[in-house]
Formats: sequence, structure tokens, C-alpha cells
Amino acid sequence: MSTRDEATATILNALATGPIPSAVPADCDYAEELSRLVAAISGTRRVILALGSGDFSTPVDGTGPLAEALASLRTSMLRVLRQTKQAAAGDYSQQVEAMGEFSHVFNGVVQRLKEVNDELVHVGNHDSLTGLYNRTFFDAEYDRMSRGRTFPISFIVADINGLKLANDRRGNAVGDELITRAGELLRRQVRADDVLARVGGDEFVMLLPHADAAAAEMILNRIRTAMAKEEAAGEDLPVSLSLGSGTAPKPERMADALKEADDRMTLDKAAHYLK
Repeated sequence: MSTRDEATATILNALATGPIPSAVPADCDYAEELSRLVAAISGTRRVILALGSGDFSTPVDGTGPLAEALASLRTSMLRVLRQTKQAAAGDYSQQVEAMGEFSHVFNGVVQRLKEVNDELVHVGNHDSLTGLYNRTFFDAEYDRMSRGRTFPISFIVADINGLKLANDRRGNAVGDELITRAGELLRRQVRADDVLARVGGDEFVMLLPHADAAAAEMILNRIRTAMAKEEAAGEDLPVSLSLGSGTAPKPERMADALKEADDRMTLDKAAHYLK
């Protein structure tokens, strides 16, 4: 074997087993072609190591099938990185396609994140005992509707009669059952767009968009009818609620309307205990 052949064989063996030569001797066979091959392999190695370390800024140089494959891999990894950032920011619509097992794992993680987030949102906005909205959600909806176009808005305030007596005489479990049944009775009377929240131990508030005083009175009558049916059915501990309503024709009157509903509920409770 000639010296030129030996030099070429050495270069090819180094490319196969490493380390990659830093330069190709000018006097070996196919020196120009081997130089391009060394440069292509060095560039490929640089890009692969960069991608493996999370550096997506290293450009893919050159042309040909290997460079195209690397560019495609880099694009896919950048897309996954972008989708991961969006999922981390709360966009759980992200789905990775055409990356085999990784797609299944990534999409499963995103779906679980969505489920956990939905659970946290639900817990944060709902009362754990009744499943109704809580004060946090009510306050947020109050603020949102005060800036909207759903007027007139009416409020109905409801307070359970005899809850303390039920707790003292029959235990907190019975009291909790009474709260739950009161919440369910009220839930059956609300419309699809109404907000019903438990805002205190024995107090509930309905926020009724697009409801004037007459509409609020209709709902009050339905609640009273439902309570009368419970009492007539001989319930061991029928739900009894003190009720009051108020109507805001425009945003500036919302606080007044809520206070009016609460004041009327207080008067109704006083009348109940005077019976």
C-alpha cells in the first residue's frame, strides 16, 4: 500500500472510530473530498452535542440527507420546547404528533396537568360541603357583572333557619345535612345563567343577571313553594329559609341592591322567630 493510500486509510479509520481528524493531509488520496467529509461529520457532531445539552441555537450547516435530517430533528425539538412552555403557562391544548412514544408520554403529561388544574380551579371556586360556588367565585362574578351589560341584576339572599339549634341538639352531621339539602333546594330554582353561592355557614346568595324585581319575586315564590312541599311531606327536619331580594337597574346600584336583599332577609328571619 502506498503512502497516499495509508494516509487515506488512516483518515477513514479515524472517521469511523475517532477522534475526528483536525485536518486532512493535502498529499493523501481524495484530500478535498475527505476534507468535506471531515467538516460534515464535525458539524454533525457539534449539532448533536448541542441538541443533547439543550442548546437549540447551533445552526445546521451544509446540505444533503444528513443535514436535512438534523434540521428536521432540530425543528421538531424546537416545536416541542415551544409547546412545553405553552403547556407550562396553562395552555393545555398542546399536543405533540409524529414523535412515537414521546408523543404519548408528552400528551399524557399535558392531559394530567389539565385535569389537576381543573381540579384546583374547581376546589378554589366551590364550597366543599354543598358543591355550590363559594364566596371567592361570587365576588369575582359580582365584579365581572358590574362591568357588563346584564342589567337589571337581582340578588336573593337566603339564610337557614334553626341551623344552630340543629347543630346543638342533633350534632354537626345533621347540621351539615341540613346545609346540603338547603343548597340543593335552592339549586333546583336557579336558571342556567344564575350564580348560586354559599357565602357563609348558613347563608346563600343568588346573583340573577337580566332579572328585574318581578323575575326575582317569581324565584322567591318557587323557593317558598319548594319549602312548603318539604314541610307537607313530613320531612323530619324540613328546610326553612329566611329570604330577601333586591334589584339593581344599573351598576351603581349593585351594592345597594345586595344590601337591600340582605336587610329584607333579616326582617324575614325576625318575622320567622316571632311566629
